[in-house]
Amino acid sequence: MRTRVFPLLQALCRGLVFGCLVVLHSACSSLEGPDYGVYDTSEGLNRGSYTFSDRLDRAFVVPVAEGYQALLPNFVETGVTNFFHNLRDLDSALNGFLQGKPKSGGNDVARFMINSTIGLAGLIDVAARAGLRPQDEDFGQTLAVWGWKNSRYVYVPFLGPATIRDLPSLAMRGFVPRLLLGNQYAFWVGGLDALNTRANALTITGARDASALDPYAFTREAYYQRRKFVIFDGDPPMDEFDDFFDEFEEE
Repeated sequence: MRTRVFPLLQALCRGLVFGCLVVLHSACSSLEGPDYGVYDTSEGLNRGSYTFSDRLDRAFVVPVAEGYQALLPNFVETGVTNFFHNLRDLDSALNGFLQGKPKSGGNDVARFMINSTIGLAGLIDVAARAGLRPQDEDFGQTLAVWGWKNSRYVYVPFLGPATIRDLPSLAMRGFVPRLLLGNQYAFWVGGLDALNTRANALTITGARDASALDPYAFTREAYYQRRKFVIFDGDPPMDEFDDFFDEFEEE
């Protein structure tokens, strides 16, 4: 696996170039929306994509994901999650460096090295136990740090919510395991990755469907809030609405 680290960096750099082209192509239109706020100019199309994906998800994917969780012991499911997360730590590391956060990038490089060796190819998150928590940086966050503050919402069939700004990182998420595993990567590996990801989200989507009057709008709002949270490393600026209530409380 170590022999594939340099090709991975090359591929990620190519992804960076692609992302920059996306920025240049979409810069003018992206400036129309609110900073880090909801910008859904194609809601009709996105709702159609959401409805189509949701119906297939309920009919086929959810039952399989529930069976996956029921059959596998928790430690096995955790090991699968750790394995794929470890592969993506290098992508996170590169984006940490690109965002001007060498400590974050170095943290994820160290995580990858420790978990790939002592952690049995990433099955055990030894690094986290040593205090090295995953930073989970991606190219969408990098573009936001570079100045792309707003972007149109898109609901990608079978993949879920995103923005134009986040599409390159969404593609990279699926590409990194394929690149690192090389000839060892097979169709079933990608299927396991997708199934495990869906199984991990069952609790969240179940709560959404049980409580949200409009699951589409709930998903969209939650996505933007989450992205703003991670872009600012857990400390996003308050909205004007929040400022108003802070002033009211001080009075």
